[in-house]
Amino acid sequence: MKNKTQCVRGDERSPEIGTPIAPVIVPGCTHDFDDHDAIERFFEGGSGYLYSRYDNPTVSQAARELAALEGTETAAMFASGMAAMSTAILTLAAPGRRIVTQNDVYGGTMELMQNVLPGWGFEIERVTRDELHALDPERLRGAAILVLETPTNPGLRLVDLAAVAKVARLAGVPTIVDSTFASPVVQRPAALGIDLVLHSTTKYLGGHSDLVGGVIAGGEELVSRIVARRRILGGVMDPFTAFLLMRGLRTLAIRLEAHEATATEVARFLDRHAKVESVAYPGLPDHPDHKLAKRQMDGFGGMVSFLVRGGSAAARRVHDRLRLFHRAGSLGSVESLVSIPARMSHRHMDRADLDAMGIPEGLLRLSVGIEAATDLVADLDQALAGA
Repeated sequence: MKNKTQCVRGDERSPEIGTPIAPVIVPGCTHDFDDHDAIERFFEGGSGYLYSRYDNPTVSQAARELAALEGTETAAMFASGMAAMSTAILTLAAPGRRIVTQNDVYGGTMELMQNVLPGWGFEIERVTRDELHALDPERLRGAAILVLETPTNPGLRLVDLAAVAKVARLAGVPTIVDSTFASPVVQRPAALGIDLVLHSTTKYLGGHSDLVGGVIAGGEELVSRIVARRRILGGVMDPFTAFLLMRGLRTLAIRLEAHEATATEVARFLDRHAKVESVAYPGLPDHPDHKLAKRQMDGFGGMVSFLVRGGSAAARRVHDRLRLFHRAGSLGSVESLVSIPARMSHRHMDRADLDAMGIPEGLLRLSVGIEAATDLVADLDQALAGA
């Protein structure tokens, strides 16, 4: 794992309290101005804070730290990853415009694309990864935004971000990629030409199953437009969540090392097991995107998906027999989690959509935590014995 970038210090020194090591939580929702001229200067683009739906000092510090991690000009914090995604789309697109989306994005994003945006007059065009990698600029031209995800949830397939970003730039279409499965330690899409990078900060960035949030990092011009829309839509992160997030960021790099080391052992075990039909983990040499992962990422992450022989019934038996893995949604926490995506994150989709996205009923998704690999392997072994 080559990228050891940690978060930056963002606190300002105060003559009263010095510089605290931990971030300061500023819970106040509204701020006092010296006079009317100061208010005018604020609304004309000056510095300072007015109201926490606009911004907050603690939330601003979290944004600076995330921008530093992603290597972007700026970042904006949100109440959830879906608040970030929906606000970005509603900023860059308008009813009647075409949104091009990868067809195997996160279930919540796809539900937004399928069940919400079309009813508001947006045109949604879904493309496969193969189509993305063969995309012609002329086909993409005129779209309002191109929505990507890599590695994908739950299939753990990859998109060649540099290649797709080049085509999108030629077509004049902004790109946004959900990089939640990777984290900035493992993947930095902005360096590959992607315009906006999105994370559910609930996952690896927080890392402890105790916060819900989102972030969009990118260039000043696009992010400032999204922030202006966020002020109206209201999906801003609160200061206590920002504090928890920054606490999580301080251990992000070492946590990801532990996640990946353990996930590698789990994936290798599953790859050899007679009751496992297939394993999806980019770190395995026979993964279809292994070479791309080695080129595009600084590690392989902590997510593993595998297909149990025997279909849905067998997968449910394995799911229910696990003792150390928590049967829960979400991912990226220090605890190991297991879910059946077809019945959890992608539950709203019909069988045809699930087939198109490569999500069979018997697929189990593991968010491998930082417990001992031997313990997790033993747990999987006993669960598979009853498949």
